[in-house]
Amino acid sequence: MNVARDNILRRVHAALSAEALRPVAPTSAPVFPPITDPEARFRAEFVALRGEIIENAATLRAFVNGFAKIATDGSELTNKIIGEPNAGVRECDLGVTGCDYLVAQTGSIIVSTLSAGGRALSVLPPTHLVIAQHEQMVGDLASATALLRKRYDKHWPSALSVITGPSRTADIEKILVMGAHGPKRLALYFAD
Repeated sequence: MNVARDNILRRVHAALSAEALRPVAPTSAPVFPPITDPEARFRAEFVALRGEIIENAATLRAFVNGFAKIATDGSELTNKIIGEPNAGVRECDLGVTGCDYLVAQTGSIIVSTLSAGGRALSVLPPTHLVIAQHEQMVGDLASATALLRKRYDKHWPSALSVITGPSRTADIEKILVMGAHGPKRLALYFAD
């Protein structure tokens, strides 16, 4: 007779004979509180992630003048604000793109191959500048996803990226390294 085994089996049998607690029925209440000021929330989250917000045209000019080689997505908006690019994506030190949406809840920027001029421009340069408009602000990722479905319907771009702050990793000995898998700096300018 194995006393330890019998003791374990007795406890298992007692546990199985007790009625399990039923989980609480789901509600339609939101999981997260509503966002009353999406732009303020976006700004707070974006800056907390080490993103930089360029507040006005004069600051934007000073920011852009700090880079020798600039590549843009070629869109009318970025070329109007930044001017003509003077480098290709492989040799530039500043990549300038548009975006699809800004997510207030997480401070994230959603770009696609259509809004960012391909896949490389938002990833390869050491600094990424996003030119956005206030109407691209959405409250949460679910809202952004619904708008993306409506916008692209059956003609989706080949890639979508959700950019949440500059590239970072802490894989090795839990030491934070910026720019490991993409741009080391991420900046945003509102065009309107």
